Amino acid sequence: MNIFKDLFLLQQIDHLVRTRATGTPTQLAARLDTSERKVYRLLGELRDQGLPIAYDKQADTYYYVEPVTLDFSIVVGSEKLLTIKGGEKKLDYFSLRPDFGSEGMDFCIAF
Repeated sequence: MNIFKDLFLLQQIDHLVRTRATGTPTQLAARLDTSERKVYRLLGELRDQGLPIAYDKQADTYYYVEPVTLDFSIVVGSEKLLTIKGGEKKLDYFSLRPDFGSEGMDFCIAF
């Protein structure tokens, strides 16, 4: 897993879901230049974190049932390497992962 690529994919998915422009899962995978399986996995991870993502069969697009905010930050030492921001609900994916934040190794902070 390439964490930076996944973060950028999540940012792109968030934007497309927010604007109701994802298309079908197959179209979304092609647009993101990734596999359809990975699209389903990433959408599942967002849902697991409590993001209210639904699919509109008539419009063939994913959408948020209610307004949300995504805000990712990666910090190494005191230097912020990456920030990704979005709408209104906070996603705290990395704090739940056992391989981050252990033994004083605060590699990743997600808000």
